[in-house]
Amino acid sequence: MSGNLIRLTYVSTLRLYVTDADIDDLVAKAADFNKAHDITGVLAIDGDRICQILEGPEEAVDTLFSSIRQDERHHAVVQIEHRAIAKTAFETWGMARRKMVDMVMFALIS
Repeated sequence: MSGNLIRLTYVSTLRLYVTDADIDDLVAKAADFNKAHDITGVLAIDGDRICQILEGPEEAVDTLFSSIRQDERHHAVVQIEHRAIAKTAFETWGMARRKMVDMVMFALIS
């Protein structure tokens, strides 16, 4: 992975009708899409709250985030971070689904 890399972090709330099966399906599809577009990251879920970190080429990540903002399964989408990075922190993760506490622990030790 090379070029103009960014890290974008956001939080959102899932709609009440979104099930665990929906999330599993979403993560599987996202993993394929992200791999094809050199996007890595992590998705942390705590109840109906989501925190996701996306890393990769700026144009690809920005395009993906735009589609996330329009996804009816999310509401109250708030971008927390959008910054240039020298290298990705989640390159070997693909798109992993983690518990919120795991993501916080990773951030603290990185």
